[in-house]
This record gives sequence, C-alpha cells and structure tokens, in this order.
Amino acid sequence: MIRLILADDEPIIIKGLRKLMDWESFGMEIVGHAYDGNELMQLIEDLNPDLVISDISMPHRSGIDIIKEIKQRGLPVKVIFISAYQEFSYARDAVAFGAIDYLVKPVVKMQLESVLGKAISLITEHNEEQKRKGKLQLLERKSRHEEMQEALIQLTDGNLSPNTKSFQETDAQLQGPRYSVMIVEVERLTEETARWTEKEKKLIEFAIGNMLQELITDTGIGYVFMKRDRHVCVLSHGEPEEPFMLAEDMQKKIEIFLKLKVSASLSRPASGLMKLADAYREAEQAMEMKYFVGLNRVLGFVPQEQQHSFDKELYELQWEVIRGMTAKAWSEVQAALAGWLDTIKNETYGNRSLAVSTCFSSMSFIIQELFKSGVRLSERALDKRELQQLLASFETFDWMSTEIIGLFEKTYNEMDSDSGNKDKIVLAKIKQYIDRHYSEEITLESMASMAFMNPYYFSSFFKKHTKQNFKQYVTEVRMRHAADMLSLTDLMVYEIADKVGYNNARHFSDMFKKMYGKLPIDYRQDTKKTTE
Repeated sequence: MIRLILADDEPIIIKGLRKLMDWESFGMEIVGHAYDGNELMQLIEDLNPDLVISDISMPHRSGIDIIKEIKQRGLPVKVIFISAYQEFSYARDAVAFGAIDYLVKPVVKMQLESVLGKAISLITEHNEEQKRKGKLQLLERKSRHEEMQEALIQLTDGNLSPNTKSFQETDAQLQGPRYSVMIVEVERLTEETARWTEKEKKLIEFAIGNMLQELITDTGIGYVFMKRDRHVCVLSHGEPEEPFMLAEDMQKKIEIFLKLKVSASLSRPASGLMKLADAYREAEQAMEMKYFVGLNRVLGFVPQEQQHSFDKELYELQWEVIRGMTAKAWSEVQAALAGWLDTIKNETYGNRSLAVSTCFSSMSFIIQELFKSGVRLSERALDKRELQQLLASFETFDWMSTEIIGLFEKTYNEMDSDSGNKDKIVLAKIKQYIDRHYSEEITLESMASMAFMNPYYFSSFFKKHTKQNFKQYVTEVRMRHAADMLSLTDLMVYEIADKVGYNNARHFSDMFKKMYGKLPIDYRQDTKKTTE
C-alpha cells in the first residue's frame, strides 16, 4: 500500500478529501493528517509516507518550504499541492521543486484521479529502481566477498603474489600493522550434537558465520571466510593482546545468543600479509591442543618441544598392565593404566593423530599378549578395526582415557567367565526393565549403568544380541503398547502418548506412523473395522 498524508489548515478540507476518493482502490492508505507546516514536516519524519497531498499556504511553513526541505534531505516522498488560488508563481515554484502537480480548490475528482495515477507511476518507478539498486549492491557485495575470500585462502596457502591486484586490494582492506589468524570450531559435546544432520550443520555454520561477520568484518577488525569447512578469521590489529580479547568476547556471545560452545585458536601476530600462511599453520596447530587441554577454550600457539623416543618406557608400562591383568590384580592394573596413559599424553602432547595411533598400537600389543597367555577375550576386544574407530572418535584425550580404562575393566571382569550365559542374563534383565518401565524416561546411560557397562560398550552389546540399536528397541516396545491401547481402550491419543513415555503427542504420532505406516487415529479406526 502507498502511504499517504493529507495536510490543510481547514479540517473540513481534509474531511472532504477523505470522502472524495476510494483511496483503497488506488492502493493507498491515509496514515496521518496535519493542520500546519510544522506538524506536516514532523509527520513526514515520523511516518515515512510515499505521498503528501497538501495545501500550499499553511501556518508556520508553506508548502514551498516543505518541498524545499524534502528535496534538501533527499527524502523519497512525492507531493501534490492544492490551493484556493490559481497563482502562476506558486504553481511554477511547486513544479520547479519537484511537486507532481498543482490543483485548485475545489478539487475535481476526475483531475485528482489523473494526478494520483501519475503519482502511482512515479512511486512505483522509484520503488523498482530502489529494488534494482539493492540487488546490484547485493551482487557487488557478494562478488567482493567472494574475491576477498579467494584472496585470503590463497594468502593462507602461501599462493598469492604481492604484485597481484588481489593482494593490493586485500592489503588496502586489512591495514595492520599486525595480523593474526583465528580458527573457530563448534564443539560436539553430546550424543545428539555428534549426530547433527547435514542441514543442521549448515544452519549452525550459517549462524556462527553471521555472528563472526557482525563482530569482525562489519566492525572493520578483520575478515571472515570459510576454509576446509572451518570458520577462519584474519584479524588486523595493533596491540598483541587484542586478538585474545576479541576471541573471548566472541566465544561468550556465541554461547549466549546461539547456545553453542566453540573453541578458538590463534596464531602469533604476523608483521605482514605475506606471513599469513605461517600464521594459519600456527592456528591449526593451536587448535590441535584442545584435544589435550579441553574444549570450549581460547588456544594460543605455543611452539612444541622436539619429541624423543619413549618406546622402551612404553614397552615396560604395557607389560605392567599385562602382568596385572593375568595376575587378576585390578588395583595394579589401574595404577599401570594411569601411568601408561599419562606417558602417552605427555610424549605426544600437541599431536592428536600420534596420540591416537600410539594408544591403538599399544592396546593392540597388550590384547595380543593377553590372548597368547590364554586369557579368554571377547570378539569385540579382538576387533582391531572397531578399536581404531573408537579411539579416533573422542574429542579429547581424557575422554579416550576414560573409555580405555572402561574397556580394560570390562575385559578384566569377563576373564575366565562364561560370558555367553552371563550376557543372556544381563540382556533378559534389561528387556524386562524396559517392558515394565516403558512409560518412564529410559536412557542408554541408565541401562548401561544397570548392566555395569560403559554406554559405548552397552550400545554395541545390545545391538550384537538383539540386532537392533537400543533406541529403536525402546521405541518399538512403546509403540506395541500404544497399539494395544488404541485397539483395546478409548483413551485419547495424547493420553496414550503420555502413557508410553512421550510428552509431545505430535512426535508420538510421527513415530507411530513410522512403525505402522499410519497415524494412531487411523490405526484405531482400521482396527475397529476388522473386529466388527
């Protein structure tokens, strides 16, 4: 709708103009009216109209004064003047300053309709022009962003010559005198976040990118771009501590506004754009440190000491674990494992892949020697591929250590026992509990605790024996009970949902349809038809 203001120092004139036209049929909405020039100018500022129809002679400010100010300010509002006098000088000045037309009172409807048609054309043309300009500006910004991103990727790869136009434009945008590279990574702290879909990952990437854009690019501090599926920021700054202050502020704001935790790694300040490749490598190495020191931190680059061979020390620690296991002395095994893991962490500090590979090869040796000693081990303990995938999946060394200790404890407890019969008893106990408590909150962790297993092992254990994952099994138990209730009771769908452990009836209906191919209400109706 075109926004319209009427102005005249005689209220009866404004009333007459309101009734003269069917304004809505012209796509117009009267948003205000004024009785003097000052009031009109204030309404123009407050209401941002598209069109003003005003008497040219009004108290405080004349129509000519109003249109002059509109022109000086560059406001897009169009003006139609009316007057009780057909004075040539007024008409000439009005048109000179951009008025659409000058009408003499009493206003003739046909003449006003003709002028309104002209006004609509001019306003529509102006709006279309603004849209075109907006699109062009958007395309230009997008093009500049892509060019800048490509230039920074090449700079951080060490592939951009200072003689190129791209380098010179980047140098003009980022004036230093110091430059630091920051990498930002979102943490996946729970089982749910570890299973984000590609769409969810894209939305999270977009949200974090927008916030970094506001905090860094829009404020002129630096530039943000994507490289190898990670957010990278090139910061232009003066004092060396400024990047750390910015990273901490960014981290807090992402947690407050996006409810996400991120780690940020920083290079040392570089003295020129040509050193950004080294700075990027430092930021990458700094990010590796979160595996050892913990998540959700700001990590600065620290040069690593040269690593030395610790094969002999590691070999002795491995045999301490083996001797404790075969002697059935768990306290000795715990002490040996603690020393063994501490040694690996200290000697591989700063190199995640080396830490994981060392743990894997060391565990493989221990398992092999236990097997040679006649210790009865489960198939899972002997599956090297599964072990390698497991060790590589942990976000930190401490998480991996906890899982490794849990695996050895499980192996220790299973040694020389009839594990097959024991597994059946444990599985029967778990199934009975689920069947009795399906209406309550049942989690993988709580069932693992009941079975005296860690969650990861319990998940594999359950799937191995039931050919289903745990969550799927619990869902099917609940859906079977729901189907019985639909067939045998008159309970409402939302009541049944609550009784089988769902506080959201819509989610329950979706899960029911996924299993039975129809919504609960349709299932009930079809069941009744078959029994009639």
